Amino acid sequence: EAAVKYLSSKYRNSNFSKDDIQQALYSIGDNNSFLITTRDPVEKMIRYLKKYFRPDVYEENYSLAIQGGLDGARLTHAHDRQYYYCLQSLTLWKEVSNAMFKLWYQADQDLLSTDLNYNLKDTGQGINR
Repeated sequence: EAAVKYLSSKYRNSNFSKDDIQQALYSIGDNNSFLITTRDPVEKMIRYLKKYFRPDVYEENYSLAIQGGLDGARLTHAHDRQYYYCLQSLTLWKEVSNAMFKLWYQADQDLLSTDLNYNLKDTGQGINR
């Protein structure tokens, strides 16, 4: 808190008030907190996957393979295919989490735009704008 007060006092000017700078700093902190709680655990799981598993080799009883009908699985995937599926899924979620604040910002800009018109329509997958 002391750092926020110091920085906002030091860098305020005719274009940015102390409150503007504090709000920006708090927003940066919010983004960092979000990334720590959403992206970082996914990155940790990717590191675990790469550390403890290989797509081409697995130890007995440590295969990632799934068998349809076993323990609720509906698909059958060999160990290597399931390894890559896990890696791709985790990588996707890492990237989505990393870009979430930008996506939220762009969605807000889109919704608040006076140039865009939104209509609710039944797309066949429910009513969407």
